[in-house]
Amino acid sequence: MPTKMKFADVPVREKLERVSGWLQEKKGKDILALDLTNNHTFTEGIIIVTASSIRHGQGLADHILAESKTERYEFLRMEGYQTGLWILLDMNDVVVSIFQEDTRELYRLEDLWKNAGIVRDTRAHAPAIETF
Repeated sequence: MPTKMKFADVPVREKLERVSGWLQEKKGKDILALDLTNNHTFTEGIIIVTASSIRHGQGLADHILAESKTERYEFLRMEGYQTGLWILLDMNDVVVSIFQEDTRELYRLEDLWKNAGIVRDTRAHAPAIETF
């Protein structure tokens, strides 16, 4: 008898679309979802989003955790939830960074992957980044 998989086997691009969609539903701002599968980095995808407040950031993190359980997406750990300035969610193949605006401007993670494939970009003044 075949065993049931513990976690859903979802292509990274689809997972990036779904998770970034959950963030957009909950009013996450300036969402940037990048496909890093060809960038030889620590993860296959990253989502960067700005929260309007610490409480909002915590709510976004809670929503991703709840939806991940429903969809059977792997969820390894969460860091920074208590302070809320930068909440990092490790979903194994996708990492989500929920920032407060000032903290996002300080770290500018977007600049690390300028040649990555863009899956979603809701930033108002999105710089020209190569898409595929």
